[in-house]
Amino acid sequence: MKFYLLLFTLCLSGFLHAQTFFKVDSTFYDAPYIFYQEDQLVAQWVSEGELQEDTLQAGEQLVLAPEVSSSFVPSFIDPKTTFQLSSVTAYEGVKNLVAISDIHGQYTLMVDLLRAHGVIDHSNHWTFGEGHLVVVGDVFDRGGDVLDILWLVYNLEKEAEMEGGMVHYLIGNHEVMNLGNDLRYVNKKYRYTTIMLRKPYPQLFGPDTYLGRWIRSKPVAISINDMVFVHAGFSETCLDLDLSFGEINTTFQERIIDQPEEYIQADPILRVLNGEDGPIWYRGYFNESFTKARAQALLKRLGKKHIIVGHTPFPKVTSFFKRKIIGVDSSIQLGKEGEVLVYEEGKFYRGLLNGEKVKLK
Repeated sequence: MKFYLLLFTLCLSGFLHAQTFFKVDSTFYDAPYIFYQEDQLVAQWVSEGELQEDTLQAGEQLVLAPEVSSSFVPSFIDPKTTFQLSSVTAYEGVKNLVAISDIHGQYTLMVDLLRAHGVIDHSNHWTFGEGHLVVVGDVFDRGGDVLDILWLVYNLEKEAEMEGGMVHYLIGNHEVMNLGNDLRYVNKKYRYTTIMLRKPYPQLFGPDTYLGRWIRSKPVAISINDMVFVHAGFSETCLDLDLSFGEINTTFQERIIDQPEEYIQADPILRVLNGEDGPIWYRGYFNESFTKARAQALLKRLGKKHIIVGHTPFPKVTSFFKRKIIGVDSSIQLGKEGEVLVYEEGKFYRGLLNGEKVKLK
């Protein structure tokens, strides 16, 4: 007992020392993180190295210094919002679409790409009309601007809806990892945030947080026109489970996210869905043994013509088997270059950082 008391004392001492250090660091900003506490919302953020907190009151907007967040829009926060997984998984008649994947905390590069291809303006407002934006998973980890990306995608979702467009944010493996306390790739910036907020990192996106509930309402797989969108891909093993996209999305929401690994491993269906043959981890399309015939067979089973995935990085948006498989992870995570997939009137293009569009072969 004395040993554990000593250990706790040492940990607490280290925690308080770290907190003191970061309080005097006036260059550190982060947040806001919004938590449900009984019947109200409470926001916490770090401004000039100091922890700030405020209760969101009805009719009043949270006021933050511009340095705290590049994308938080207080008017879009609705305490009455009930985030629900949509039962709709198929969207038809979409003429214009942009897909981006594996952003991994690289906010500035994402913004530059979306501006270059007419999705947002220089104030980061939606300018894509009735077009659709697909974020093919993995906003989390590596870079230091994860929260700004999340708030931007949340804002664009609201603005697109008002213009007749849509934003689709798909769950990737790094979303599941972070919600499930697998933090091996978290940027060190967020270690400082957890010290200031006195909360473990997963609690910042837990089921009792605004963004946490929003993320948990997102799908793993959807289709748009004749295209399937999924973070990593569908293997034959996964399709053999004979689950609809709706069933896959619901299973992730209710039985995989937030569940312990031993629970998932004990169930053969969950083990496939959350494993290397599952839709958030699969890399088989890019092995030498994967053939055009296999791609055609998968697409026949799916009833579609194209599978669009992220997860596996390439230097550019890359087509396989004449656009049957399209990889849109263009290594944005490195923070230097990147591309988006542009779809216009049935044709595919690589969307370059300078705004140029190159036909995808």
